[in-house]
Amino acid sequence: MENTIKAYKRTWIGTSACKKFRKQGIIPAVVYGHGDEAINLAVNEKEFEKFLDEIKGRNPVVDLIIDNGEVIKAVIKSIQREAMTRRLLAIDFQKIHREEKIVMHVPVVLKGTAIGIKAGGILDHHLRTIPIRGFADQLPDHIEIDVSNLKLGQTIHISDLKYENIEFVLPPETPIVSVLIPKKVAEAATVVEEIKEPEVITEKKHETKEVDEEAEKTTTDEDKKK
Repeated sequence: MENTIKAYKRTWIGTSACKKFRKQGIIPAVVYGHGDEAINLAVNEKEFEKFLDEIKGRNPVVDLIIDNGEVIKAVIKSIQREAMTRRLLAIDFQKIHREEKIVMHVPVVLKGTAIGIKAGGILDHHLRTIPIRGFADQLPDHIEIDVSNLKLGQTIHISDLKYENIEFVLPPETPIVSVLIPKKVAEAATVVEEIKEPEVITEKKHETKEVDEEAEKTTTDEDKKK
């Protein structure tokens, strides 16, 4: 699939102008890059929403096809939406320079069903995206994590990820996904510990019985002497 987005340069700016064009299904956008002048763009709302649906779970490098035929390689840096309706408000693109490292927030895609889930655990997905740094042509468009072997109480951290040619911006100990032990499972574990206690009581009873037998023996011997 080609990751292309059609756009055209816009001359209109300001709140009132943006509202007017949004009503027509035209979304204001901007593309910027290190050392480059920002370019004001506009994209078709329906076409862009369709593109987002096609790349769901990924954040690839895209080709911005400008109205004059110019092609700009970029990544989607941010998307603004209206809180209630979730309609697009604005889009920011970051231009890519081949010799320059960039930071991208790539989606986390979980694969498999954790063993701990089957044992009654609860999956806690801490990070939905992970910021990474590297050259654009070497950055993955998503991070895939296999959670199949994750047991109750276990966590996968940033330090557990093995990728070449990229740097993870977050600290190594940052948790990504965990299998939590639910309250009922924890309570069951407590009950098991409580069940073990009578074994100690039984041993004490056994000791008492031996003492009683010795007492009875002593009493019998004394009776014989009498």
